[in-house]
Amino acid sequence: MWLYAVMFCITLVQGCALTYGALQTGRWFRILDFPDATRKQHARVTPRTGGLAVCSALVLGVCEASWFGFAGHPLDGAATGCTVYLLVSAVLLCGLGLWDDKFGMGALPKFLWQLAAILPFVCFGQSTTAAHLFGWDFDFSWLAIPISLLWLVSCANFVNLVDGLDGLAGSVGLIVSLTVAAMAWWHGTTEMCLLATILSGALVGFLLFNWPPAKIFLGDSGSLPLGFLVGALALEASAKKAAGLTLAVPVVLLSIPMFDTSMAILRRKLNGRSIGKGDRAHIHHLLRDRGWSSAKALLAICGMCSVTAAAVLAATVLNQDWIAVVVCLALLATLVAGRVFGFDETMLLIRHLQAMGAVAKSVPRLLRVKFVAVRLRGTLASGRLDLWHKIVKRAQRLDALEIEFICEHVASGTELASLAWSDSGQLRSTSPVGPSVDFAKRTAESPRAASAVWQLNYAAARGDGIETRIRARGLRRNSTGLAGLYELSELFVALCDQWPIGEIPALEQRRAA
Repeated sequence: MWLYAVMFCITLVQGCALTYGALQTGRWFRILDFPDATRKQHARVTPRTGGLAVCSALVLGVCEASWFGFAGHPLDGAATGCTVYLLVSAVLLCGLGLWDDKFGMGALPKFLWQLAAILPFVCFGQSTTAAHLFGWDFDFSWLAIPISLLWLVSCANFVNLVDGLDGLAGSVGLIVSLTVAAMAWWHGTTEMCLLATILSGALVGFLLFNWPPAKIFLGDSGSLPLGFLVGALALEASAKKAAGLTLAVPVVLLSIPMFDTSMAILRRKLNGRSIGKGDRAHIHHLLRDRGWSSAKALLAICGMCSVTAAAVLAATVLNQDWIAVVVCLALLATLVAGRVFGFDETMLLIRHLQAMGAVAKSVPRLLRVKFVAVRLRGTLASGRLDLWHKIVKRAQRLDALEIEFICEHVASGTELASLAWSDSGQLRSTSPVGPSVDFAKRTAESPRAASAVWQLNYAAARGDGIETRIRARGLRRNSTGLAGLYELSELFVALCDQWPIGEIPALEQRRAA
């Protein structure tokens, strides 16, 4: 037990000294974060090299702990190997983040390099191949590597995306690492307990400079390895020797940054924006927009994380995963229902699901219309009025005011055939159907035409200067909605594309001339 306290204090002091050095390094090499008028609202230009200090303090702390020895004897060889690969991946992520902080990287290359950096730990360090949840046991087998890789990359980006407020990422990492240390001590995994304790000390030393108003930021060089570290430590500390990993624990422990990131992805995707494009709708932004100070918003989010951490510890001690899950869901539901965070995204998702449900409900009817159009294409020469009657019938369901179909020779303006219908009764015109009707005059005489709210137009060039076109207008989209308009448009296309222009007498006479 004495080594935990000693290493925490040593790493804290080292973290302070290294953070001061990283601050100067960021200024010397111009690795800086400049404020703007939108997302970055800090008061002054700030170095973003805090990750160098945290990672350096962690590596030094592990080396010193190994030199001191645990309980008077060297650390276990297998456990030390896991630690080495953990540190290798963390250092690689730190270097990747530092490059991104200085030169910038695209989203896809950055993601691929993250996978490459985490692979050493996933392939050679972690050993979790089984898990359980609520009494259900899962054997990952060969899926252990891709699942672990996905989890750790996600954790790295969870913390990276919430790093938008002074002290936030570091405080979340501190709460998680302290919780992991307690869990590891309870399970008797001394290696993970010591690693989490050392990381906690490094983060406390960094937070002395990062607390609002921050003198230095973590940057990607710190948020990426920090997210990876807390995700990896949570996995290892949650693993019980007999049953394997407790799935609920790491998820609940990181639920607040996961929820914030999930809402950001959902919000941007459903609004048609790039997932990688930042905005000011994260939880800390919304709290700041309510007039809260940076320190107050930070403490509020830390309080939420502390609640989930306490639930995880209770679930670990009592061996009841449902405690952590229930507390987590209750907290997230409170945030959404209280419109603190996630309410707009939830309503947006519900509206999209409703739209998808409406589309799915209309699929059988749309298929029937497709089949009708396909069936009538082959028989349109002899049954073109059948298709016209179907168009009129469906248009009436949409409260149509008028429909007009014209087949004409564009250059000469010769009308070869036309069909027309209005809400006062069906009208047909020209050869070979019947007498001509002035559609424009009829439209002007219709007292309801001026109030039309929907309009469909389609034209098809049929070759040899012939064009067929159809248009319709109506008052409203009733219960048939957009699906009804789609049905009507399908029939419009079928009529215009397949109208038998070769059988029109006027066309044959013109060709002969």
